[in-house]
Parts: sequence; C-alpha cells; structure tokens
Amino acid sequence: MYTDTNIWQSGFEPNEDQYDHHRSRLRLAFLSFRERVGQLIQTIPAEIQGLTVHDLSHLDALWDMADILTGDTHGYNPAEIFVLGGAILLHDSAMTVGAYIGGIQEIKQTPEYADAFAQLQSHHPQSPFHTTNKSPADATTEQYAIGEALRIKHAHKAEELATQKWISPIDNSEVFLIDDTDLRDHFGRAIGRIAHSHHWDIHDIPKKLGTTLGALSGLPKEWTIDQIKIALLLRCIDAMQIDDRRAPRFLSAVRSIGTTSLEHWRFQNLLTVPHIEDQRLVYTSKRPFNVYEAPAWNLCFDTLQMIDRELRNANDLHLQKNLPQFLAKGVAGTNSPDALSKYVEVNGWKPLPLNLKVSNVPHLARTLGGKDLYNSPYAPLRELIQNAADAIEARALIEEDFSIDDGLISIRFIDTNSELTLQIEDNGIGMSERVLTTVLLDFGFSFWKSSIARSEFPGIQKDVDKFRGRYGIGFFSVFMWSSEVMVSSRRFNEGISESRVLDFQRGLESRPLLRPAASGENSNKWTTRIQLKLNKDFLNRDLAELTHYSVRPGNHIDNTIQANDQKSWTNRVRLLCGTLPIKVTLDHSGRTENCSLPNWRDCTAIEFFDFFNAAVIKSKNEDDPFINTLTSLSAPKPLGGRCFISPTATTRDGGGVAIYEKGIFVNFTRVHNIYGVVESSTTNAARDRFATPNIIEDHNWIKSVITKGFTHCKNIGEKIALQSVGAKLGHLDKNQPLFIRNRELISLSELYRIIENENFFSITLSEYSSGFTWRIPEKISIILGLSVDEKKVYPLIEFQGSIQKDSDITTLIERPNSSLFSLLKEITLLLGPSSEVQCEFVDRNGYTNSYCTLTILKKSGIPAH
Repeated sequence: MYTDTNIWQSGFEPNEDQYDHHRSRLRLAFLSFRERVGQLIQTIPAEIQGLTVHDLSHLDALWDMADILTGDTHGYNPAEIFVLGGAILLHDSAMTVGAYIGGIQEIKQTPEYADAFAQLQSHHPQSPFHTTNKSPADATTEQYAIGEALRIKHAHKAEELATQKWISPIDNSEVFLIDDTDLRDHFGRAIGRIAHSHHWDIHDIPKKLGTTLGALSGLPKEWTIDQIKIALLLRCIDAMQIDDRRAPRFLSAVRSIGTTSLEHWRFQNLLTVPHIEDQRLVYTSKRPFNVYEAPAWNLCFDTLQMIDRELRNANDLHLQKNLPQFLAKGVAGTNSPDALSKYVEVNGWKPLPLNLKVSNVPHLARTLGGKDLYNSPYAPLRELIQNAADAIEARALIEEDFSIDDGLISIRFIDTNSELTLQIEDNGIGMSERVLTTVLLDFGFSFWKSSIARSEFPGIQKDVDKFRGRYGIGFFSVFMWSSEVMVSSRRFNEGISESRVLDFQRGLESRPLLRPAASGENSNKWTTRIQLKLNKDFLNRDLAELTHYSVRPGNHIDNTIQANDQKSWTNRVRLLCGTLPIKVTLDHSGRTENCSLPNWRDCTAIEFFDFFNAAVIKSKNEDDPFINTLTSLSAPKPLGGRCFISPTATTRDGGGVAIYEKGIFVNFTRVHNIYGVVESSTTNAARDRFATPNIIEDHNWIKSVITKGFTHCKNIGEKIALQSVGAKLGHLDKNQPLFIRNRELISLSELYRIIENENFFSITLSEYSSGFTWRIPEKISIILGLSVDEKKVYPLIEFQGSIQKDSDITTLIERPNSSLFSLLKEITLLLGPSSEVQCEFVDRNGYTNSYCTLTILKKSGIPAH
C-alpha cells in the first residue's frame, strides 16, 4: 500500500508533535483528491486504447518508487510531500475526455486533434484509416484521433487540473479535485506545473521552477516548496515504474492492444520491481525473453537507457543546486545489450549493440545529399529557396496576422576583394535551438511529418500537403557549393536576442558550433539566414565543374554564368522559383530584381512574357503577337498552369514549358510550339522527374488557344502554320484554310460540303522511306498550271500517317492512330455506310517517286471520269 511507504508515513501520519493537525489536514485533503482523480481517470483505457495501466494502481506505485530512490532520509517536508502526491495524481490524469470542460468538441477544436486526424488519414498509406480524399471522419478514425490528441496534450493539460472547476449537472454546484480552498489556491499552481514538467526537457526545470514557494499561512514556515526537487523526483519515479504491475497478463487478455503497444506490455509484464545494488537500479526478468519476444527486449533496453539518462541528469542537477542525491545514480546493464542480458535474460538468441551503423556519416551526406543525388548544379540554391518557402507557408498557417503576401525571401551575393558570400534570408517560421541542433543535422529526417513538428507547432500537420520538403536531405546539398556555412535563426515569435548561429567551419568534416548570434547576425526583418562563403572563382570555374553532373535528359539549364552577370543570375533564379506565391528578390552587383511572380496565374500576357521569356520561354521574337493566346489550363489549383501557342516562335535551346512543383522548378518539357509554365508534382528526391502534365489532353485549353491564335494571324502563312500546330494537338479549325482543290484554298468545312455534293474524295500519296504519305505539294503548278485535276485534294499541312502496299486500309481507317486516318474516317462517315475505299498503286523508276491514289466514294454515286 502507498500508505505504508516511508515518504507517506513521514509526511502524513501522526508524529506526536504540535504539527500533527497540519499533517492530518494534508492527509485528508490528499485522500479526497485521490478519490476524485480515481473517478476522473477510470475511462482512460477506453479513450486511449493500448496504454499500459494508467489507473490508481500506477499512481500508488509511484510512492514505492519514491521510497526506492530516497530511502528513509528523503528530506521532504509534509507540504512538499502533499505537492508531490498531487503531481503524481495529475501527471497522467488529463488522458481522458473528462478533463476537458467542453468534452469531445473541445478536443476536436485543438491543433493536436487536427494533426492526429491528418496523420491517421494520410501519413501511413497502409493504415486502415488512410483515405485519398478529405472525406468526413468515421467513428473509428475520430476515436483514435481523439485518443492521440489526449495523449499528446495530457502533460500540458495537467497543469490546469488542480485549479479547474467542473459544474455538477445534479445541482449546478462547483466541484474541484482539491476541495480545500486554501490548499488549492496556494499549492494548486505548483502541483499543476510540476505535473506538467514531467514532459519538459530537463534543462527547462531550473528555468521554469527555480523559485521556492513559501509556506501556506498557518502551516509551519519551514514547510516551503522546493519545486525543482519535487519535479526531478516525479520525472524519475514515473520513468522507473515499468514493472509487471503496469501490464498484468489477464488485463492484456481483455483489452484491445495494438501491435506497437503490445511490445510495451510484453516487456513490462516480465519485469520485476527494481531494487538498488551499488547505487544502481537493478531490473530483472521473471523468465528469459524468447526469440519472438526480441522486439520487446530491445524496447526494454531502450527504455532502461532512458531511465538511466533521467537519473544521471537529475543527479547532475542535484549537485548544481546542492540538493540531496538519489540513492540510485543510474541503471545496471544499460551500457550494452550484453550487460543487460545478465539481468533481463534472453533464451535462444543474443542481443546485438545498436541497430544499424553508418561509419562515415559525412561521406554519406555528401553522396546522397550532394552531387551524386542532385544532377543540377543549382540544386543547393533551389533547396534553400524551397526550405525558405516552406518556412513562410508554415508561419502563414500559424500566425493570424501573417499571410503569404507578407513573406519575403531575399537572395544576396556580396562580392568583396577577398571573398564571395551568398546569403539567403526569409521571414518564415524560423528554427528554435532544438530544431537547429537536431532536425537540421539529422540527415534524412523529414521535419514536417515528425512528432517534433507537432510539438513545436501544434496543428501544422493538417496542412502538411502544402509543404515542399519531404526527404530531409535538401539542406545537405549546400555542401556542394561551400564548406563554410552559417545558419542563423530564431523562432518567429521570439526576440532577436534568442537568435542562434549554427556554424559549419569545415563542412561535414568537423562538428558545427552553436553560439548566440552576434551583432549583424540577427534582425527583425528576417528569422533565418543561410550564409555560404564561396570561392572567388566559384561562378566561373567551380559551378562549371559541377555542371558535369547535370546529365539527365530534359535538364536543359544553361550553366554558363559570369561572376558579375546580374541578368544571367536573375534568369536562373527566376527559373528556379518563378511561380512561387512568395516574393523572392535577388541583390547582385548593386541591383535588386524580383525573381518570382506570385500573380502569374492572373497577370497580363505581356507581364507574364516579360518575366518568363529569358528564363523559361527563351523566344528570340519579343514582339510575338501569339503571346496574347496565353490561357490557363483546365486543371484547378494548385495544379494547372498558363501557356500560349506560337507557330512562328523561334527559341534558344531550353525553351518550352517549365514544370514546377509548388513554385519550385522541376524540369522542362517540349510540347508542339507550346510555351509557358505548368504546376505538377515530382516523383523522386532529386526533383527532376515529374508526373507528366496532360497538356495535349486538355482539349478545352487547346480549342481556346487555337481559336485565339487565328485572331492574331496576319497572313495566310501564319494561319497555315497554326493549323499545322493544331493538327499535332488533335484540333483542326474547320473554318480556316487547310487544303488546295481546283486552284483554291479551302477549309475542312468547305471540303466536307464538296464531298457531300459530289460523293467523292481523292488524294495522291507519294512513296517515301516510311511508306506512302500525303505530303504538302512542292510544285506551284497545282495552282498556276494550265491544266490541273479539279477533283484532287492537296494538303497545306503535314498529315501524319502512312500506308504500305499490303496494308489493310479499311482497318487503318476504322481504328485511326494518326491525323491522316482520322480525317479519312471522318470522310467515310460523312459518305455513309455505302462508301468504298479504293487504293491504286503506281510504280515508277528513276527520279519520280511511286505513288498511290486513294479514293473514297459512294457506290451509288460513282462520278464519270
């Protein structure tokens, strides 16, 4: 019984002195407190499935743990023991809906619930909760999301419970967990904060609980509250209590336990109550762990290492604060799996140290995070812009008074006589010291979907699809460019005095330094700055050497940049982030240029062309009238794009359609005289492969842009050129010139009317290497000759498709796979089911090609020849 422990007896049982009535008051208040907490937490197993025991038996067992750590001479006065007991009662008691006055609806309004719900729906594709759309939650998904939110918030919520008021529906009376008003008012806040502290970083305890709380009026003045001492004891005894009382075998049989929780149940069910030998906690197993229980044993090893760290850290703080040491300084066997197996035994297998090991971490990061992964020499700049954009998106999601329009990414080249420096600044969400020293340095750790992101920015994960970073390797690409890198950052809601600098002085070959930001290394205008020191000849030589790695097809970026070429750098940055919805500027050679066009979806065609031409379109004709055919693709945001069609444009290498993902350049694609930008999605970590945009399948866009194009044609040549482009895209304008017949230019509509009147259609196909094809006539005699075949039709554009002498013409027409046979099918349908296709091959020798006359006619209406 907890009431039999030394610490309970010394605090609450009569001592035959003048303070016994105070002890009695504290004891009765605690017993009432305990009874009400027991009622509050009885629904935890149903609301958070899979947890090991979190009922009163767990809370009572912590008194036993306190005895083990403190012994007979613990040094706690009765008031401190009351506060400790209260913190024990509350530390896990908020893992229930009953802790929230607003119940389930209050929990569902929390960012933690939103994060949990988003995780359940999309983070694990194999989970039963995964859906591909934002459909309403079913009861099971909601239940698990509520449980996860309760688990995440429980420590923070525990701080409120000691003073929280509930209203009884029976008589509308106010009820509290601590009934004694004076005790609640004096000790309630300390109890709540100490309960909360069991989830703090241990280094935060002296900062937040460093004040000794004075004695309650009426109690002995010596009964002050050393909050640090109590908080350290609580976090250690809570960590320690992992014996079989937490995981009874029968209880496991009647509860629903998931696969992850099962390993906790398995190892705790086999552990005995710890004891102390040679100043170390000793845990032993009731029997050896069998092979199938190896995962549980490994989890046990990790857990005991955690307890060992807690004890060591607590005792270090005891020394610093001149507080009594715990009787245990660590946990036996935690220095290696082999050592622990002497206490927590195994059968039929041998535990090995660690899981996997990378001997040369710098080499791995250079290889996978640098030139061997990223084929583009501009990947470092692209990745830094991407990270800055994500930071701004995140801040806009979290801070009500900050929008994407307020975001700014500044890129700056500082060229002095001695060195060249690149700085990238943003006013996004920023990084705390924790993120700087853990997440940023953890190669392959993706921040936005992590528990650290949930902890730092609750609610952010419901919008995780907005972010661009996903692999946790992009930052390491900066070492392609520099070995001297400085990262200065602070969280957006902290003062500039909180800015920290992570300083890489020798790249990945040595450990970075963490230091406070000096003057000039912080600012109210930005939250994060990445600074790279570059070689003076970086732009002329080093970047050219990196170009060697730019070998994948389609990566058509002109890599020739001169050190002082402001225009060239502006174009490169515009290519990298032109469609970003965030303002990006480039400062170089004393000038500032805008390098993103946030309103690219809505701006005028001229503004669009002026911004993207040099970087993306690369047209030599800056007065091209077909720019005005610029039209949005049909796909809705965030996909879609804006492109124009030009039959006359001549472009330099690389021009075409630039593919972006959320505003960051991916690659180029070439599509039949189409120019512009398209939002798609990448399919690999190097960000150079993408889901092919279906521009040629966007029939509404093609029809619209072709129609606009004809309004800008100045002559018949441009109209025919535009028809040629339309044919390649599967859209011919039926009312524009397309054929020559009887010395005249006619449209498709006019041809159809003639065929309907004459029930006859005839063309000549000339033999080439690919077979017999319908070619544009090379001789002007079909118009100016003294004698022409008045019924023969000649094309003004190339019609794709050919036939062989042994071809099944009927099948080719019935199942067309080219523009020629599509036209022939339309004509056969026009002439009706009685139409007949005739094909006559004529062989020629010498300089004249053999040819084929293809005729379609109605059997009942054969014209005279």
